Amino acid sequence: MMAPPRSLKNQLRLWLLLTMLVVLGISAAISYSRALHYATQAYDQALLRTVLALSDEVIVDEHNQVKIELPEIASHLLSYNEGDHIYIRITAPDGKLVFGEAHLPLPSHPVIGNQEVYYNSTYKDEPIRVVTFALPVSPDANARNILISMAETTAKRDAMVAEMVEEMLLPQVLMMILAAIVIELGIFFALKPMQDLKDALHERSHRDLSSLDTDSTPLELQPLVQAMNALLSRVKAGLQQQQQFIADASHQLRTPIAGLQAQAELALRSDPPESVKEPLNFILRSTTRLSHLIQRLLSMARTDAATTQLKFQPVSLTDIIYEECARWIGPASDKGLELEVLIETQQDHVWGDALMLSEMLNNLLENAVLYTPTQGLVQIRLWHAGKHVFLQVMDSGIGIPPEHKALIFERFHRLNPNQGNGCGLGLAIVAEVAEHHNATITLSTGLEHPVTHDTGSQFTVKFTCYDTLPQNTRAASTDPK
Repeated sequence: MMAPPRSLKNQLRLWLLLTMLVVLGISAAISYSRALHYATQAYDQALLRTVLALSDEVIVDEHNQVKIELPEIASHLLSYNEGDHIYIRITAPDGKLVFGEAHLPLPSHPVIGNQEVYYNSTYKDEPIRVVTFALPVSPDANARNILISMAETTAKRDAMVAEMVEEMLLPQVLMMILAAIVIELGIFFALKPMQDLKDALHERSHRDLSSLDTDSTPLELQPLVQAMNALLSRVKAGLQQQQQFIADASHQLRTPIAGLQAQAELALRSDPPESVKEPLNFILRSTTRLSHLIQRLLSMARTDAATTQLKFQPVSLTDIIYEECARWIGPASDKGLELEVLIETQQDHVWGDALMLSEMLNNLLENAVLYTPTQGLVQIRLWHAGKHVFLQVMDSGIGIPPEHKALIFERFHRLNPNQGNGCGLGLAIVAEVAEHHNATITLSTGLEHPVTHDTGSQFTVKFTCYDTLPQNTRAASTDPK
C-alpha cells in the first residue's frame, strides 16, 4: 500500500512549530530556574535576618544554661506569617531543646560557628525551607554551638515563582502566537506561486502547449518550470510533426483516389459486363468513402494546426450561416430536402475565428444532410437570450440512439459503419471548435420525419454574445485556452 503524498505546507508547519515549542520549553525552564533562584534568595535573606535577630535574644547564664526571652506577641508573629507557617527550633550545645519545635529537621552535617546553612525538607506533611545558624557559646574553637533553626512553608515562594514565570512567559507566548500567524501567512504567500502554477496548468486546454510564464516564477521553481516548458515544447513539436504527416499523406492520397474514383465512374458508364459491374460499384463506393475520409483528415489537420494561430475577432454568425447554406442548398435539393433558415436576433456577433466557425457549421450541415432521408427538413436557427447567442442545427433524420450520445463527439465514432460515407470525424471537429471558443454544445431530440416518422437530432451551440464581453477582450485578440 502506497504511503499518502507528503504536504510541503504541513512539513513546514511541523518543523517551524516544533522549533518554536522547543524554544518556548527551554525558555520556560530557564525562566523557572531564574525565578526560583531569585525568590529563594530573597526569602532566604529574610529568614536569615529573623534568625540573627533571634540570636540576639539568646542568653547563656553563669551555669551555662541557654535561655531565650521573647515577648508573647513576637512569638505569635514568628510562628505565623501571612500565607505561610513559621517554625523555630533552638537547640543548646548539648542537644537539648531550648525553644520551639522538637521535631523540626536539623542539618545533615555539622554547622561551623557564626555560619548558616540552608536546606529543604518536609515538616507536618508540608514542604519547608530551613535556615540554621550556629551561634558560638565561647570563643573556644572546640566549643559546641547553639543551633537556631527557622523553617518556613513554601506557599509564598511558590506563588512568587509562578507569578514571575507567568510574567516572563506571557509575552513570549504572545510572541509565539504572533510568530505562528506570521509563519502561516509566510507559508501561504511563499507557496502561492506553486498554487498559481497548478491553477494555470489546470485551466489549460489539453491543446494549449504554449510555454509557461517564467518572469514571475520564484527562483526555486524556475528549474521545474523550465523543465515543463522543455517538455511542452517537445510534445508540441511531436504533435506538429504528426499533424503535418496527416496533412501530407492526405494531400498525397487525394489525387490518386480521385483518379481511381473517376476511372471507376468512367468504367461504369461504358456498360461493362455484369461480372465486373458489381466490383466496379464496390470500388466506386470505397473510393468515395475514402475520399470523404481524406477530406475529413485534412479538415481535422487544419483544425488542430489552427489552434496555435487563431485570429479572434468579432464574427457575425448570420453571415456564416448564409455562406454555408449557399454551399449546401444544392446537395440538399438534390436529395429532396428542405433547408430552412431562421434568424431571430440582430445580436449575432461572437468573439471567434471565422474559418473555424465556418468549419463547425459546415460539419453540422453535412451531418444533417447526410443522415436525413428524402422529404426531410434541415433547420438552422439563430437566437439570443441574455448574454448568450445560440446556434442550432435541427433535422428530421434517423436520430442518434441514447447509448451513442456520450460517444458521438469522439473521433472515428460512427453509429453504423456500413451506412453512408461518414468517417466519424465531423462531430469531433465540431466539439473541438466549440471548445476553442469557450462554447458549449448539447445534443437533443430533433424533428419528426413526415414519412419515416423517425425523430432526428438537434445540435445547439451556446456562445457568449460579443456585446456582453469585457472591453479588454473586445479590444484585443485572445489566445485560445
